[in-house]
Amino acid sequence: MRVQIAASTLLLALAGAASSQPASAQVQPTAPTGGDQGDNPAGHGSLSIAYFDTDINGFWLRSNIKLPFGVIHRQGAGLDASYNLSNAWTVYGGIRYFTSRYGGTLLVNCPTTAPPQCVDQPPLIPPHPESQFVDDGKYHGTWQDWNFGVAYHANIGGYFITPSATAFVPTHDYPTFGNAIAGQDLRQLLLSVTLSHQFDFTNYYYKLGYGYAFSQHVLGIDTGYQRFDAELGWFANERFSVRGFVTARAGFGARADLGPPPNPGNEHWFEKERTTQHDYHAAGVGFDYDFGKYVASANVQHEFWGDSSDDFKYSLEVRLTRSF
Repeated sequence: MRVQIAASTLLLALAGAASSQPASAQVQPTAPTGGDQGDNPAGHGSLSIAYFDTDINGFWLRSNIKLPFGVIHRQGAGLDASYNLSNAWTVYGGIRYFTSRYGGTLLVNCPTTAPPQCVDQPPLIPPHPESQFVDDGKYHGTWQDWNFGVAYHANIGGYFITPSATAFVPTHDYPTFGNAIAGQDLRQLLLSVTLSHQFDFTNYYYKLGYGYAFSQHVLGIDTGYQRFDAELGWFANERFSVRGFVTARAGFGARADLGPPPNPGNEHWFEKERTTQHDYHAAGVGFDYDFGKYVASANVQHEFWGDSSDDFKYSLEVRLTRSF
């Protein structure tokens, strides 16, 4: 059986965690791999629509220190398209929209050990206009980023290797301070490579991915990152497949810190959502069902480790893709 792995696989970036970790809310697309494009030769492609839902409860200041920053609920939608210029080259692009609501108390002026007496303190810094707008307990939505990319597909003895380059461009200058925000408002270029292979004489496959993101610097801080993905799947039959996956992100930014309250002119405080490193590990499960021209897919995942990162209880993606 030829590898046919749906293009909606491992994203932890899935509607992912938001606010202090808006990076995971970018829902970064994975380039279609050679196996994904097995039924789409030159002149063919796909259109898809996705729904994202994420529930966040707390913030990992360090991997062993979790702060009760409150609850964030984020929902979103994504539109994506791909087109095969040839049997080897695919171009793709998409856009994301997110709406979020925050409920909780911002912790400030606490030592990094975060003793309980810090939890219920009122904010000790002057309110920022952007945080007043997005953290009022209501849903706030906006278009996030465009993505545009190109991928090359190689099949070497049944091993599908797909290098790709994906550019992320903000749709506009949206708010980046607060908890109920849509993203980081960063221009980025993600270079990645994916290897997928179906084990001989079985219905099992694996998929490995690595990415390195070049990102704009904010206040002299590199906001780029590395990402790592691994997936193991099983084709139950010609139409239905299931999978388990792990994903991780290692950022180059600054570690989160709760120090003395900054003065109103401290731009490092107000840019912290963009400059924090946002490191995490997560695991999840998913499935794909092929209706012919349509493929229905779903993924759900849970974060099990974080550093300077929101702690999401679950992150869900549901997608419908049509081939043409």
